Amino acid sequence: MGLVLIGDVGGSSSRWAVLAAGTPRMLHEGGPWPGANAASGDATALMDRLRAAASGFDAPEKVLVHAAGCGTAARAERFADELALLFPDAAIQVEGDLLGAARAMWGTGPGRILIVGTGMNAARYDGERLATGIPSMGYILGDEGSGADIGKALLRDAFRERMPSRVRSAVFGEGPVLAEVIEQVYRRPGAAAAIASPVKRLLAVRDEPYVQDLLSERFGALSAEVVRALGPGELRAVGSVAAGFREELSVALEAHGLLLTRTVADPLPGLITYVLAVGPR
Repeated sequence: MGLVLIGDVGGSSSRWAVLAAGTPRMLHEGGPWPGANAASGDATALMDRLRAAASGFDAPEKVLVHAAGCGTAARAERFADELALLFPDAAIQVEGDLLGAARAMWGTGPGRILIVGTGMNAARYDGERLATGIPSMGYILGDEGSGADIGKALLRDAFRERMPSRVRSAVFGEGPVLAEVIEQVYRRPGAAAAIASPVKRLLAVRDEPYVQDLLSERFGALSAEVVRALGPGELRAVGSVAAGFREELSVALEAHGLLLTRTVADPLPGLITYVLAVGPR
């Protein structure tokens, strides 16, 4: 196997590795790179970061990327075209992040897979491809229980003064400032990531009744959609929200007949294991 570049691209951040002679080298050791969502975002920052890093490794023979928003052939092709400008001699394969999550968590075995990060999605996986799933409608129409979904609730409650002062201080400091939020959400790219960014700060106040009620409500909405689409049974999940709030997510899923047996924030190590086992496809 020649040199393979592997990328896991979420809406807020991405992680990358180079495989040479079967040995992986993580390119993002200083922290996650910019993310992108092919359905709604701008990948310029990510492509600039990848271009800058490319001088540090040999030209790849294969580029294998699983990216948010690339669950349709048209969007995956557009993302692949951008990568081809950086790696013109490589065979480039771009597929959706949900398939990447399934491969990372289940390998070549079947199972239910869930992403809960900036966005949310879920599907059945047959060991090769995704089967039944939830239609991906983005953070405005869907993504229940995601960082963007919870973040919208936090912003609404902060501006409408429905949030306890301790939670507001932990999550927003002296903010939020309405004019700045309106500018970021409605006039700049990357709105979903911006809305989701405060959610990680809930970890510091997760035992507050307000936080527990909010998580129960939003994860309950998520669980209802997942069980409706996939039916009850075992489930594995990836994403920063799934890993950070595993306990609360697990309780909500269990109430709907879904058993959460494994969560990881970063699926890239599992993707590397998958590629080493089956070879780049």
